[in-house]
Amino acid sequence: MDDIRLALIGTGQNMIGHLRSLVHIDGVRIAGMADVDPERMALAQQQVEHDVPAYLDYRDLLGEVEADAVFIAVPNYLHRQVTCDCLDAGLHVMCEKPMATSVADCDAMIAAAERNERILQVGLSCRFSRVDSKACELVAAGEIGEPVMVWAREFRAPFAKKFQDWILDDTRSGGTLLEKTCHHFDLFNWFAGAGPQGAANPTRVYASGGADWVYADIARLPEGRTEAEAPTVNILDNAFVTVDYDTGARANLALCMFADHGRKLEIGIQGTHGTVVYYRLEFRVELYNADHRGEASVIDIEIPDQEMHWSHHGQAYLEQLYFFDCVREGRRPEVDGYVGKRAVEISLAAERSAKTHAPVEYEATRLPG
Repeated sequence: MDDIRLALIGTGQNMIGHLRSLVHIDGVRIAGMADVDPERMALAQQQVEHDVPAYLDYRDLLGEVEADAVFIAVPNYLHRQVTCDCLDAGLHVMCEKPMATSVADCDAMIAAAERNERILQVGLSCRFSRVDSKACELVAAGEIGEPVMVWAREFRAPFAKKFQDWILDDTRSGGTLLEKTCHHFDLFNWFAGAGPQGAANPTRVYASGGADWVYADIARLPEGRTEAEAPTVNILDNAFVTVDYDTGARANLALCMFADHGRKLEIGIQGTHGTVVYYRLEFRVELYNADHRGEASVIDIEIPDQEMHWSHHGQAYLEQLYFFDCVREGRRPEVDGYVGKRAVEISLAAERSAKTHAPVEYEATRLPG
């Protein structure tokens, strides 16, 4: 087919990250972009070698630019409206994570994709990380038996500055456990269901968390992390979250948003016959099983040099390639609206549990087929 004509809506840090690799992909041409901030959009235009029409209102872009697909990277609370408008305009959509800030919004986005017979992919890009993918491959191969426990431990610095500080306001971001940890919860779903027995569905979520340090007092934020002097800040800065599955497996997240002096992201899967564990930023996966009891089998993950300089060490690039393949082949992506919605369900249940100090039980959305 001819080049895929790609529109971009939202040209902040996330889209700039996408552009680093997008401009190197053959068979894709940036057809137009839109953002409410002209200065930020001008920076995005500089990343593209050819002239790209720019619009302050994405609806003008949809009305004037001929495009086949669109990448959407706008504040979370706008995902439903922008995504549905693009699908109704006949575009295939790659919408950044989290899919939306409510389950109802997820349903509306799925319905729009289905009635227009268009692809909807959600930007849960960890599934395209070479490190995470190798871990899932080991689980799927039966190297550790059935998954019983999954965990993620991330201690990191506070959020970077966002346009109009939307990320710090849970009415716009959905809260820390949606904005930040929908990635972790998607990995929990992926790993818990990757074993020989197949799909695993969350049934119960319990969270304990709060704003106890950096988001309890805006004065504790590192300099340059907000636009306004006194923005609305009502999100968590630390939490423990436990997720129970109908297979008997359970998963646990430990998150800290004020670990300024070092970042560590450990993820592991304990099975009935072994363990997979890895630190994502060390590019290696360790396997412990009957063949490797005392000392792990260490699998080094090679990241091509060019990808190391792209967003998230190339996982966004691999996500992009996958999306474009789906567009060309008319194939439903694995990371579709249903997968995105399942991560949102856990995130919202965790936010609710942290506020009510009570577990939340629910029936998770089932994957098609």
